[in-house]
Order: sequence, then structure tokens, then C-alpha cells
Amino acid sequence: MAEVEKISCQKRDIKTRGFLNELKRSGLVPGTVYGKGIDNQAISLASKQLSRIFQVHGSRGLFSLEIEGSSGLMVVVREVQRHPITGQLIHVDFWEVRLDEKINSTVGISIIGEEEIMKKGGILQSGAKEIEVSSLPQDIPETLVYDIAALEIGDKVTVADLQVPAGVEILTSLEAMVATVLAPAKPDEEETEEEGEATEAEETEATEG
Repeated sequence: MAEVEKISCQKRDIKTRGFLNELKRSGLVPGTVYGKGIDNQAISLASKQLSRIFQVHGSRGLFSLEIEGSSGLMVVVREVQRHPITGQLIHVDFWEVRLDEKINSTVGISIIGEEEIMKKGGILQSGAKEIEVSSLPQDIPETLVYDIAALEIGDKVTVADLQVPAGVEILTSLEAMVATVLAPAKPDEEETEEEGEATEAEETEATEG
């Protein structure tokens, strides 16, 4: 198993709104740890540490959550709440997992090679940005990369075309669209559309007159 990123945190016993606001002013992010057969645990985490980890490693995958120096709990991120304007972290939910039990999780899709499509005169139309998979926690892919450079105009990519590591089962419909390469609109088609819009506007003005 690849090395798991560690996240340090502290127990959080006081849950009033005033205390939560004080946490945020102190550079801490409130969070909660859930799990099968365990009591919910309120925690607080350093905002700078968490932002750095999520920026470098993303918020998907397996983490070792070390509460006040104790041995790490194996967790995945269930929900990340951010401020709608500043984008700052305001709350994070973790789910404790067992390494011998499969879990469902979402994995992002990264499309590369768009510049080659543009050279061919094609236009990329993106579809699904992520898929749902089932796997052991340590086998969750960070992201699924698909190179579209070799595609031609009219080609499409579905979830069935994605390659996942051994032990990972795709739960999303295999027919779901990931990307399509479209042909650019022809000039005469654009002119026809513009003429149609102009005629429609003239007719509307005549009717109103």
C-alpha cells in the first residue's frame, strides 16, 4: 500500500456557534469523524495544514487521521464545506474505514490532449467529471486520466473506455458520456441562424407596430 498522508487534529468538545466562530478566527477548521460502530467525534484541524494537503493530494483517497498524537485512524473524506465567496474550508466530515472492507467513493476524471483535438479543428465537449467506484480504501484511485489526443471529430468517450486499477469496480453507468469531439459550426450555418434571428426580430417589430 502506498504511503498514506497524515492529518493531525485535536478533539473538540464544545460545539456552540460562538466556539466554532472562535475556532475559525484561530485558524482552525471544525470537523467530525463518523464510522461504523463508533461514536461521532468532534475535532478541529489546522486550516493551513488541511488546505495544503488538499491542494497537493486532493480530498479523495485514504488518510491517516491522528487525533492528539494517537495512532492514526484510517479515514476517507465524506464532505468538504467551503465558504461560498472566499472558498475557505469551513467544515470537513471524515468516515473511518476498515482496510479489509470495500467502500463506495467518487473519483475525478482528468481529460488531457485537448490541444491535439484543437489542431484537428475539433471542439471538446465534456461530460461526466467523476464516477462512483467500489474498492478497498487503499485501492481508491486519486484520479482517472484519459488521453483524447488520438481521437477524431465525431469520436466519443464513455465511462466504459476508462481504465481502472485491478480491484476497482465502476458503479456509474458504463454508457455515461465522458467526452465528445464535435466539428466546428460551418460559416453558412452560422449565417443562416443569424438571418433567421434577424427575420424573426423584424416580424416581431412589424407585429408590434
